[in-house]
Amino acid sequence: MTAGEYWIQARSDRWGLSIELWGEDLRDNIRVSVIGVGFWGRNHARVFSELEGVTLESVYDVKFDVAKSIADRYGCRAAESLDDAIRCSDAVTICTPTSTHFEVAKRVLELEKPLLIEKPITAKSSEALELIKKADEKNLLLMVGHIERFNMGFKRICDLIKRGKLGELISIRTKRVSGGSARILDVGVMLDLAIHDLDLIMALTGSAPSYIYSIAGSKYSPNEDYVYVMLSMENDVQAYIEASWLTKRKIRIMEVTGSEGIAELNFLSQEVTVKLGEEEFKLTGMWVEPLKLELENFVKSIKGLEKPLVTGVDGYRALKCAELALEAARLRRPVKVEFEA
Repeated sequence: MTAGEYWIQARSDRWGLSIELWGEDLRDNIRVSVIGVGFWGRNHARVFSELEGVTLESVYDVKFDVAKSIADRYGCRAAESLDDAIRCSDAVTICTPTSTHFEVAKRVLELEKPLLIEKPITAKSSEALELIKKADEKNLLLMVGHIERFNMGFKRICDLIKRGKLGELISIRTKRVSGGSARILDVGVMLDLAIHDLDLIMALTGSAPSYIYSIAGSKYSPNEDYVYVMLSMENDVQAYIEASWLTKRKIRIMEVTGSEGIAELNFLSQEVTVKLGEEEFKLTGMWVEPLKLELENFVKSIKGLEKPLVTGVDGYRALKCAELALEAARLRRPVKVEFEA
């Protein structure tokens, strides 16, 4: 199996990848193409142009003039077609509208290139399962861009829990709201915002939901623009998610309650406020762009230097929970959660 100058043989399992590389030295640059350079894809292009160990080989967009403008800005080539962008690179990131993720990703896998798909992995969980199967069959890296996993504040919360500072986990509450997202037309707020917290809650608890219940509706959008999701986890942690496009103020917070204390994370500042009994203190540090950490992890995973933090299975499970939450809202009752991967 060939990927540019790299010959990659990967063995995958649910926990990550074991990768061996023959040919070029691991320190040599990996050539990357970005598919879709709208609002988020151009950030991928910017970060890749700055990362060590990476050459931004090309960008592709259905609007060639947009691709050409981004290519000129970051010193790469504007690919003439999707296949052109895939074939000229060693790896690909997909930043196209959600409704196109499956077909684009399927083509990347057919041409045997490792890839990162921005969240949600696909529009339907059945499509996600098909991609996971194809990636496994071809021993290719499939990573999903759940960017908040790379937020330094979230890493601080995880460290607190790992060290037992909060005691036994009791509940998690998140609030992710902002103004209407005019750039997103093919999905609602569940797949745009709430899916972040569905993934984070599973990662933080190390558990899957047993049941999901939600309320969802639409005031100004064709798809749902507000959701309230309740999760009962298998390890008895209770979680609550509020997400909407209805407020002019952007808020991104998570509150974790344990038997020994409470921690509140501001995703925007990456600051964590901790309350342990009568003691209160803040955990801060240098602000680090989560996208840079995400794409670094992608590149190092290809090189076999790290394991992917967010796998295709992680992306599938977050998407499946989102689907079940919308079903619960439609049925007006809790639904049981069962995963196929």
